Amino acid sequence: MLHQSEDGPIVPSDFQFAPGEIVYFSCQLGGYKKVEKEYEKWEIALTYSVEARDGGGVLLTPEQSEKIATSVAAEDKDWMPKIRFSVVVPPFAASGEYKILVKAKDENSGSEVEGKTVFTVQGRDVPASDTLVVRNFRFLRGEEDQKPLELPAYRPGDMVWGRFDMTGYKLGEKNRLHVEYGLAVLRPDGETTYSQPRAAEEKSDAFYPQRYTPGVLSLSLPKDLKPGDYIIVLTVRDNIGGQAYETRKKFSVE
Repeated sequence: MLHQSEDGPIVPSDFQFAPGEIVYFSCQLGGYKKVEKEYEKWEIALTYSVEARDGGGVLLTPEQSEKIATSVAAEDKDWMPKIRFSVVVPPFAASGEYKILVKAKDENSGSEVEGKTVFTVQGRDVPASDTLVVRNFRFLRGEEDQKPLELPAYRPGDMVWGRFDMTGYKLGEKNRLHVEYGLAVLRPDGETTYSQPRAAEEKSDAFYPQRYTPGVLSLSLPKDLKPGDYIIVLTVRDNIGGQAYETRKKFSVE
């Protein structure tokens, strides 16, 4: 069974989890062998493991392994131990079907069993790349805006906001990533009016590999800026893989 909270209501089969959300899983074990320990008491000995993987088979978190060793009384002869497991959907998870797999063994009888369930994740679609690349660049009116500007036009004194995704970088030990980016602004005549070679840096490591990294840029336009078409030159560097990528985006000042 899958839940949005521990021991909460069961989610329907078509439910979609979002990146960053916690998936709660539970199941029960039955059919195990009970070994008589003393008068009207029986001993059970079970071991189990639970793991969660994405659509490509990559583990989301380390496998969880536990033992269930206890005794039950006659009135609890039909008792079924419950396994609980939770996993956080990675913040930058891709859309797709993810799997939770349970393996259990009855140490008294030697019998083993497996079971699995599938849950769906609705994430952001950022196509993978074998080499460093910028995807989904969009100009915005404000920092918190979600809808990109169809025509990136601003006025002197405005703030120019842009968001984008970086992918195709190489990962180091423990899925370590280290990317940085800088920008320059070209006037209509091609001359550089602004330059910030190292605008931001992203450095992290995690158990689950981060498939893309979001970036953001902002520019404060001078109030006396002349109207015309300007170009942002965005340069991204992969400091682990030794890669660099440049893209140019045009906006206008009216």
